[in-house]
Amino acid sequence: MSGRASPPVSGAVLAGGRSRRLGRDKRLVTVDGEPLLARTVRVLATVTDDVTVVVADAEERDLVVATVAPALAPPRLRTVVDVAPDAGPVAGLAAALASAVHPWVLVVATDHPALPDTVLALLAGTARATTAGRAVALEGPLGPEPLLAAYRRDAVAEVTRLLAAGTRRLVDVLAALDPIVLPRGVWAAADPDGVALHDIDVPADLDGGATD
Repeated sequence: MSGRASPPVSGAVLAGGRSRRLGRDKRLVTVDGEPLLARTVRVLATVTDDVTVVVADAEERDLVVATVAPALAPPRLRTVVDVAPDAGPVAGLAAALASAVHPWVLVVATDHPALPDTVLALLAGTARATTAGRAVALEGPLGPEPLLAAYRRDAVAEVTRLLAAGTRRLVDVLAALDPIVLPRGVWAAADPDGVALHDIDVPADLDGGATD
């Protein structure tokens, strides 16, 4: 299915992490023969008008284009670099919002091997319908999920301010934006098995089909 509709939204994949706990570049781990980065971009592109991949270093742009090429290509695919070096995912979020084409941006991590387009479409639809909120996020087991969320583009000023003040945790940034939170009971209709929450952080998470 395609969740794209008017008005369009942008998409962003934060892909600047070093994958230290996994011990390999998680962007290149394959699921059903497809690199995780390409898989994530492909699914996000079914719901969004464009997808920006945010990386830590400009030198990684060629890797992104080569990896994602079978799934999406410029001009719908764009790459940008974290707004500050070694500042973590908050710097990636700031870069994603600063470069966004549309007023709302769906933001996800690289490593959701079973990310459902139905959940992304729900986030996008909720974002389009709100007139006051600056973010919309899925409720996870520990609270709102900052990398399964939609952010209003003009929240970049607040994200940049928090980054400059030393904030490094995305959950703290999301909380400061007073998000609309979609309870599990709401989004479960779009994802009954909760696979949107499955991510790959450590080698044990590779059980179930992901390989080098």
